[in-house]
Amino acid sequence: MDIIENTIVYGGRTSLIERLLAEKCEWCDAENVPLEMHHVNKLKNLKGKKRWAQFMIARNRKTIAMCVKCHHDLHNGKLD
Repeated sequence: MDIIENTIVYGGRTSLIERLLAEKCEWCDAENVPLEMHHVNKLKNLKGKKRWAQFMIARNRKTIAMCVKCHHDLHNGKLD
């Protein structure tokens, strides 16, 4: 029996990694800042009442790269 090697190379960067490496908050556009990823389980569970939720729905993404301040504001209910 011949064994076929797996020749697929997984070297490409994902969109998520590229977004983190950009070091730019996707909400406030602050540059050269450490980022955190905000993640929701399902887009359909977002109500779209808050501007950040509308932003995620419009981009069809379950994640948003945010600076620490924006991410904390979001979880504290201070981010519209």
